[in-house]
Amino acid sequence: MIQARLFRVVTFSSDPLGGNPAFVLAEADDASNETLAATCAMLGADIIAVVGTQANGEIPLKFFTPAGTHPGAGHATLAAAQVVLRDGAGKPDCIFRQVNGEIRPARVEDSRIAIDFPVMPGVAVDRIGEAAAALGTTPSETLVAPFGYVAVFEDAAKVAGLRPDLTRVSAFDRNALIATAPGAGRSDIVIRVFAPKVGLPEDPVCGTAHRIIIPYWARKLGAKSIHSRQLSARGGDLWCEDQGEWITIAGESCLIFDGTVRLPYQAAVTTRH
Repeated sequence: MIQARLFRVVTFSSDPLGGNPAFVLAEADDASNETLAATCAMLGADIIAVVGTQANGEIPLKFFTPAGTHPGAGHATLAAAQVVLRDGAGKPDCIFRQVNGEIRPARVEDSRIAIDFPVMPGVAVDRIGEAAAALGTTPSETLVAPFGYVAVFEDAAKVAGLRPDLTRVSAFDRNALIATAPGAGRSDIVIRVFAPKVGLPEDPVCGTAHRIIIPYWARKLGAKSIHSRQLSARGGDLWCEDQGEWITIAGESCLIFDGTVRLPYQAAVTTRH
């Protein structure tokens, strides 16, 4: 059996009841991919981050859903950074290396953890009618990126009041429908993210969506540094900086619990007749 470390971290909030919680596994280098996916299912999690042993100045970082490997999630990356930079050796910075070869530089900045992500630029597309039908309110414009569609509204109150038709949201040919608008005093912008196709009627806090909307709002607002507020039930805050090819996303985080989990090297295969 493998004795791995298990962490539960809330990301993009210092409130344990806010933000977006994520599981992180460490010291599980010998576990098979099947075991790690089965562990995610056992925990009832949408995704887990798996932190490997540092080598050549980089820390391997993998992600798993109950169905298998996953390319990664913003909040789970921040949770992994919390484990390494605050609850592990207390390093000021580190570089994660993902399975696809991409790097994610992470560092502590005062009370926040900041991570650099490559941009995922959206392009203008005319899906205003479909977005209006799905969200119940007509956006001023729409964008599309590999991750999802973006509906841009003129004020934060419209985004806060959205009551989406999740069946219509699921009909889009992307996993997510992102709604965003200028902020109303507490932040520069606001955002909500609906992703029923992947089991998230509403994402508590979505880091990946900011890889799309921050370049847009940086141009629109004429500002490189942008404070985003996620208007979900749990809520969360992201401090972002447009750096051209990269986006820095920073947020508060807090450890909820940690302990030891015993896992088999290889998950058992169940045959059904």
